[in-house]
Amino acid sequence: MKGEILTLSHATERDIDLLLVEELRCSHVFRDRFIGELSLISGANLSHINGKVSHSRRRMHSRREIDILLEVEALEGKYAVLIENKLDTAEQPQQAESYRLEASALATEGFDFALTVLVCPEAYVAKAPIFAGKFDAVFTYEQILALLRERADAETGELMSRLRYRADLVSQAIEKGRRGYKAVPLAAVSNFARAYVSMLDELGIALPAGPSMLKDAPGESKTMIFAPSALPSWEFLPQTRLVHQLREGNANICLYGWGDYFSHLAGEIAPALAGTAYRLVPTVNKRSNGRAGLMIVADTPIIDNLADFDGQRQKIEIGMRVTKALADWFVTQRAGCRAWSDRVAALSSK
Repeated sequence: MKGEILTLSHATERDIDLLLVEELRCSHVFRDRFIGELSLISGANLSHINGKVSHSRRRMHSRREIDILLEVEALEGKYAVLIENKLDTAEQPQQAESYRLEASALATEGFDFALTVLVCPEAYVAKAPIFAGKFDAVFTYEQILALLRERADAETGELMSRLRYRADLVSQAIEKGRRGYKAVPLAAVSNFARAYVSMLDELGIALPAGPSMLKDAPGESKTMIFAPSALPSWEFLPQTRLVHQLREGNANICLYGWGDYFSHLAGEIAPALAGTAYRLVPTVNKRSNGRAGLMIVADTPIIDNLADFDGQRQKIEIGMRVTKALADWFVTQRAGCRAWSDRVAALSSK
């Protein structure tokens, strides 16, 4: 390890989510400073005695999630801080408004008041000032970076190293937000994908590899995305995609746009899923005006594409065969898919 620099290939929103959750949960110094800064920014008189923090908290009145919820018991009462973290993804339709609605709901259901906060790089505020202005306060990555560096300079040993590493991660995220993301190929991941494709041929499993499986892959790539020809091209289908998600441990078929109608389609699709091991899962699209997909999901073993390929061959083969079986099942569902497509068309025309 001596002389070796270990770093992430890039920083993601989830990395910052988890960093914030840990700092707010474990560091009273960070939490005190964070709440103190919010007091100055928002004009609210905030203090705290104790509190708790949660990540990806399901909202009471929406299928969307709160990125981070900080619940605080203070001298002036119990309050909630609803945090939306944005690195470089565009706002979702009515996203800021739904945060405020949730804050209003919390303020009448167990909390004395609630505050909505956007956490993002300064460059994001410059690009989306109207969106940022819909929150009670904006706390920038640059402020987080300054807090971490200030604390690191006051510490020694392991804690100093950890704080400097976290500061570097936030700095990397700021740079990504400023310049945009560029994939960094990683040899181990690319070699894994090549071995995966070769194993498909070796076993005679007729799943055509997609373009991303045949070229150098970035370090964060954890999904085998098959070619469009892996699924039928029925004219009434939306865009579809067959994937084997290694880290999440599933194979799935995603029907783009249909997730917006999950509550209407779930009952209609249920009879087709009866007797299978498949389930329906709606996705969340973070792109501006993006539409949610509807996934038909089958569980597979969890696979690490940074670990030894041969040592995981049995799990990989199981995953491949589950993926192939899912695709084969879907081919038999033409009549059902047409009915579901007609239902979506009727709903979208209203």
